[in-house]
Amino acid sequence: MGVIIPDHVTPQAQHAISRCSQIYAIVQEPSALWIPKGKLGQIKVINALDYYTDGGIRADNYERVAREIIGAASAGNAVGYVTYGNPMSYDRVAQNLVLYAEEAGVVAQVVPGISSLDTIMCDLRLDMAPAIQVFEASWIYICQTEPHTDVPMLLLQVGTFGSLRAHYGSRRDGSSIVELADYLCRYYPRTHSVSLVRSTAAKDQPACVRQVTLENLKNVSAEDLSGASMFIPASRQTNPDPEIFRRMEQN
Repeated sequence: MGVIIPDHVTPQAQHAISRCSQIYAIVQEPSALWIPKGKLGQIKVINALDYYTDGGIRADNYERVAREIIGAASAGNAVGYVTYGNPMSYDRVAQNLVLYAEEAGVVAQVVPGISSLDTIMCDLRLDMAPAIQVFEASWIYICQTEPHTDVPMLLLQVGTFGSLRAHYGSRRDGSSIVELADYLCRYYPRTHSVSLVRSTAAKDQPACVRQVTLENLKNVSAEDLSGASMFIPASRQTNPDPEIFRRMEQN
């Protein structure tokens, strides 16, 4: 669906939806905004969030929804799963559906959409070239992955850092990411400035970009952190090999 509904709903997505008799959706905007007008009332829309358990392991929730959808499709129905952004960008349900569909002999089509990565770079007015590193916030800490400090980094799902469980009814402030901030300070100066970016889902509201130093992340509000991604600029310059650079100039 993209990030802004209905502005990001592509003709390709609408065509795919129009072929379905049943839709499971995590999109909470009214279905009249994204179901093709000629199909309103003809497609059954099911709130996929009803299959989520608050406080449960998030991966279990995603598996439960995917199994339910595959079960409906295996019965011979044309079934769709509607999600925000790009379905292949940080959406475990979509990933599970591709896997389970193959196991069940169900044909699955994946329709691309505008991802939060796309909107974040536009919100920051930055080009991701020549390089950018992208990590899920909890994952970089769990794996103790050492970032390349000469390449900008984007951390996604910062607001859910530190827990593998679902906490849909609560919002956490900067005190929940102290461990993440301390970990990043192993590699970046504590005074290094980062950006908390929240792309809006409403076309009449501007995106929110809050700049803060790593050492002050613990003080940010729940409003700043909820739904935010963290952009960390490089702290040192990249050093291209001059000989390789000259050789490529000549080719």
